Parts: sequence; structure tokens; C-alpha cells
Amino acid sequence: MKKALLIALVLGLVVAIAAPAFAVTLLVKGQFGIKAEYYKNLDRVQVVGIDALTFNYGYGTGALPYPNVTAGPPTPGSAGWQEDNAWVQMRTIMAFVAAVNKDLYGALVFEIDSARWGDNSTGSGNAGRWGTDQIAVEVKNAYINFKVPQVPVTVKAGIQSYAVRPVVCFLKDAAGITAAIELKTDPVTVTIAPMWAKMLEGVDNTEADDQDLYGINVSFAFGDIKPGVFFLYQARRQLYDGGPGVEGDSTSWWLGPYIDAKIGPVDATLDFVYNGGTEEFQDGSPFTDIDRGGWILRGEVAVTMNKLRIGIGGLYGTGDDLTTNDDESYRVPYLSEAAAANQDFLILTGDWVVNAPYGFNQVGGFFKPFSDVGAGVWYVRAFADFQLLSWLTVMGNVGYIGDTTKHGDTFGRDLDDDSSIGWEMDVGTSIAIYKNLTWNTAFGYLIAHKALAGTGGHMPQDPWALATTLVYAF
Repeated sequence: MKKALLIALVLGLVVAIAAPAFAVTLLVKGQFGIKAEYYKNLDRVQVVGIDALTFNYGYGTGALPYPNVTAGPPTPGSAGWQEDNAWVQMRTIMAFVAAVNKDLYGALVFEIDSARWGDNSTGSGNAGRWGTDQIAVEVKNAYINFKVPQVPVTVKAGIQSYAVRPVVCFLKDAAGITAAIELKTDPVTVTIAPMWAKMLEGVDNTEADDQDLYGINVSFAFGDIKPGVFFLYQARRQLYDGGPGVEGDSTSWWLGPYIDAKIGPVDATLDFVYNGGTEEFQDGSPFTDIDRGGWILRGEVAVTMNKLRIGIGGLYGTGDDLTTNDDESYRVPYLSEAAAANQDFLILTGDWVVNAPYGFNQVGGFFKPFSDVGAGVWYVRAFADFQLLSWLTVMGNVGYIGDTTKHGDTFGRDLDDDSSIGWEMDVGTSIAIYKNLTWNTAFGYLIAHKALAGTGGHMPQDPWALATTLVYAF
């Protein structure tokens, strides 16, 4: 027995000595971001209890389309619309990467939020409460990233950030597996990126109540010309909507060709996404079968001349037809945060100039309902950025915004089918205090038109907002 133990010990030492002792490099990245806003004639209150896939938010008929909807989006008739509002919020991101080399590493990302300085509740997202010391450290990502030996395949497994054309479609932190298969043949590089994310795990011994998202993104690179196409499929089984007694299944899919290009001083981007699918409700729901069929088109082109960059852009997002039970609005995947990535305006979409590298909680358009970027609106805009000094850039943005909801308005409630939301004008500055410390400020003003009218045709005063961010990124 002693001999066997001695042999085992010797063999163990030999294996330990022979095994390579990999050195691990620890990298730290992140940001500290503080955002403040002061605004009037706006109401940031969001709809309570909404399932973003089953909420029709045209209000021209004055009727709420689903039983679980207890309030509408901000309207000129809502309480506090013409009040002054001001607040400060903060987000901290800390990412720790333990890397053996570029082919093998693990990442752990923490997030600490204060939705408002002076948060009035405890726990996650409320670190700014009086007295602080909250249980507010959130795990944002925790994953392993590795290259498969001998083949051009990289795999990421764990809790990670998903991004598929995030300005117009999908951005979410979730648990799952993604991969990237890179094929290089002169003059093109093809990248095939399959993905799977777990939205909900129900009872372990059945898949009938699980919810999953599957997808694939295929992109091509011809130098600086990069077209591609993606497909996403979302299955939400035994979806509860409206409380006990109303349940069903929801399947949605997205098909999106796109292109990014840079030719000399000109850079351009173009996205088209079609969203289809069905929802089937049982147990007495008045909406037995809902078909989806919405789309979005967004493009931008700009030219850079020394320190001046000028450009034009536009977006068209389908709105719902309030006379049908089907949903013609463009929708994004369930609770996607793509809306927070939209940077086209300050008032309408929320993040023009004052977006941060990792984004902020509760940042989005004042008029745009949560999670459905572009639904029910169209716009064209012109913009310009000029680097006045080595540390100072000034910016301008102006655009016309229209309404695409049929037989009603996307935001108004006057029972009319109006087409004009208004004109928005924005100005901003970006100051590089240090290489890693930036202070951005923006002011936006929207000239309100009839598609914002409240009940009885009441027109709101013109909305305006002043916003600023201070970001230390490293």
C-alpha cells in the first residue's frame, strides 16, 4: 500500500513539473459616469407592467389595447408634463479580465448604479440612497472566451453582452453561448457568428415553459466596406400576459441586412430590419391570434474635412394600425436595450452627445416608449461637428420628426390621425479635460406639432432639456 502511494506521489510530481505553468495577466477596464438633466414640458414616467412584445401603444382610439396596461406613455395631458424636473444619476462599470493570452481569457464585469442621487429605495440600482452602503454591486458579465485549437473558431460561454446592430435591434446582457467563425480569403473576410441566449428557464423537466433567443450574424469585410445580414428567432413559451387566466405562446423573428462603409473622407451606415411573428393566446383572451409585421430603416452618411464633420441621416419605423388586432409596429427583442444606444436626438431618442461608453440606466427618449426604438416615428436630420480647439468640439443637430401610427397618434391622445410630431434642434459641446476624462453637454428644443396633442386637442408647450455627462473611462 505504501509502495502504491509512493508511486502515485512520484507520478503526480512528474506531471506537475511537466505541465506548463501559464502566467495569467490581469487587466482592469471600466468607467465612472455621472449624468445630470434639467428639463421642462416632458414627462419621463414609463408604462407600468408592460410586456414590450405585446403592447400596442397607439392611443388615437383612447382605449388601452391589453388588460395588463395600466398607464400610457408620456402625453401632453399627463400630470407633471409642464413642470420643471432635474436629477443626477451615476453608473460605475468595472471589468476584470484574467488572460493567459489572446486565445484564452475570462472576464468578470461588475456594475453599480444610482438611478437618481438620493434614491428612495434600497438594493440593486439604488446606490445613491442617503447613507449609501446599499447592496448594489451587480454582476453584469461573467464568461470564458477561448479559441478552439486548430480551427478558426472562437467561443464565448457564460453571462455576456449580446449586441446585434444595437442602434436599431438588439442589445442585452444575458446567459448563453456565442461563437465567431472567421474565414479569410483574399480579398474578403467572412465572419459567421451563431448565438443562443436563455431568456427564461421554467420547470426543469419540461421545455414547454422555457424562453430562448437564437440567432446568426454573417458579415463580410472588403477592406472598409462591410455588409452583412442577421437573423434572430425568439420563442417565449407559456407567456403570461394580463395575469392568471390569460396565457399563450409568442414567437418573433428579425431579418436584417446592413452595411457600414468608409470611402476616403466619407463614412456611411444603413440598416433595414423586418420583424415578424405571432402570438397565440388561450383561456378566454380576446386576442386569440396576433400577427406581427413591422420594419425599420435607418441610414446615415457623413463627410470629414480636416476638423469638420457634416452629415445627414434618417429613420422610418412602422407604427401600428389601431383598427386591427395585429401589430404593425416595429418591435425589438424582449426588453432589448437598443433604444438606449440611439444617439440621433436629445429629446426624441435621449442620447445625442451625452451618451457614455457603456451607457446609463434610464437613458432613452423622452417620447419613445421603452424598448422599441423607432416604432411609430420617422425623421430626417442634418448634423455637424467641429473641433474648435484641441480639447473642445462643438456640435449641432436639427431634424423633422413625423408620426407613422395609423388611425391615431404614437404619442398624442386627441383621437386624430396627425402626421407631424415637430422639429427638434440640438446644440452640444465635448470637452476633453484629460485623455480619459470627458465632459459633454447638450441642449435640445422641440417645436411641438399636432401629433403631440393631448385629450381634447390640448397642445403642450415646447419641450426642452439640458443634459450633461462627466465620464472617466479607462
